[in-house]
Amino acid sequence: MCGMIWNEIMFNRKSWVCALLMLFYTLGISVAAEKESLGKTPKPLPDDPARIELLRLQIFLDQAGFRPGKLDGLSGEFTQKAVDRLCDGLGIPRGKMPDVSHIANPYREYTVGDDDAKWVGDTASIPEEQEKLKALLYGSLWEAVAERFHCDLNFLQELNPQFKELAVGSVIRVPDVKEFLMADVKLLEKQRSDRQLAEKQAPAATPTPSPAVPPQPMVAPFDLSKPVQVPKPRRLAAATPDSTPAPTPTPTPEPQRRLVLLRAERLIEVYEEDHIVACFPCTPGSTEIPVPEGTWKITGNILMPYFRWDKSILETGVRSEIAYNLPPGPNSPVGIVWMGINRPSVGMHGTNSPDRIGRNQSHGCIRLANWDAFAICQLVKKGTPLEVR
Repeated sequence: MCGMIWNEIMFNRKSWVCALLMLFYTLGISVAAEKESLGKTPKPLPDDPARIELLRLQIFLDQAGFRPGKLDGLSGEFTQKAVDRLCDGLGIPRGKMPDVSHIANPYREYTVGDDDAKWVGDTASIPEEQEKLKALLYGSLWEAVAERFHCDLNFLQELNPQFKELAVGSVIRVPDVKEFLMADVKLLEKQRSDRQLAEKQAPAATPTPSPAVPPQPMVAPFDLSKPVQVPKPRRLAAATPDSTPAPTPTPTPEPQRRLVLLRAERLIEVYEEDHIVACFPCTPGSTEIPVPEGTWKITGNILMPYFRWDKSILETGVRSEIAYNLPPGPNSPVGIVWMGINRPSVGMHGTNSPDRIGRNQSHGCIRLANWDAFAICQLVKKGTPLEVR
């Protein structure tokens, strides 16, 4: 009898212990969850005044050439780094914020058009299938429009919750920034091709050498040149009644640009002489295959490149015989441009994942968002120095 009572007591004791343990475990989870929720600051809505103000700043920096990364109206390291470099360029102490009051509204309406749809098409995720496509296009109109306006894909969808999918004719809200246009990429590609063809044909067409033409400023998506002094008109001699032709303006010398890659900061700085004029966030290699330190030079600048996908090169830096020739397009692993340096298989290029710039690793190259890669490819030429620190 005593044994039965003792067994019952022990059974009930075990039940109570289990119940208490479950209660403490549940309370622990709820407390931890509460602490976690209290520790997180909810993301402000797109029309929140603070987010609007920060988006104004990002748009200002983007257009000034000091790129803040993807536009989303949220604080981030690249926005701060861009502000610091802008202050350096203006010669003022870091920490002073630029006046962006002239940007009244950072948003505007945009109607999705055929020009967006023509760059959307079939996609593939593995090189064997990508090689079979005619071009590596955007996977959706969302993706195409987000890249057009330099913005985060999730931010664009957050701005337009009424649309599950976009279509030609959809009227949406976008950041009011100068657009990155694939049509501009193709136009510049054609201009470069035509110029190269003309240079090859020039010796046969003109046997006598032409006078040397002074170097001209490089075409840039934003004004990085120094103010041009307009030459004063030459005075006419008193004995000459007829007017003389206006003097030929002296061409502005081409700026001597150089690039500095700061690997730890994941940032490319652009200098004219010793004056910083632009900066771009980037992904500079990886821990296994870092971009090598030293001073290198730009050796090539190819728009809409084909890409030789070689797993061995990507993982070890050593070329193999097993590779796939991927077609060009905005969703190519190297994006819309390849700027090689005098180091085998290393260069600066675009990407098909702009939202991950500076937040992931590359296979030994220098990766930029397509809109930034297109800007920087117009600021460099063959021989432009690239210092990697």
